[in-house]
Amino acid sequence: MPGTRPLHGLQPREVDGLRLAALGLTTQQIADRLHISTKTADHHIHYVYTKIGVATRSAAALWAMRNGMAS
Repeated sequence: MPGTRPLHGLQPREVDGLRLAALGLTTQQIADRLHISTKTADHHIHYVYTKIGVATRSAAALWAMRNGMAS
């Protein structure tokens, strides 16, 4: 979204990954959608966890839903 500030310092690409994770996609599926390696996708996902203060994918999904990033 042009002109908007990312939530909790998340970059647009991190938001994309978080949204996909919140939808239940696997790390491999996220990597495929974002055209990156599985290892890079996994690294990004865990980096997002740190930024939003969670430790699991389900907690990240809940955070994303509460912050209007996933339905």
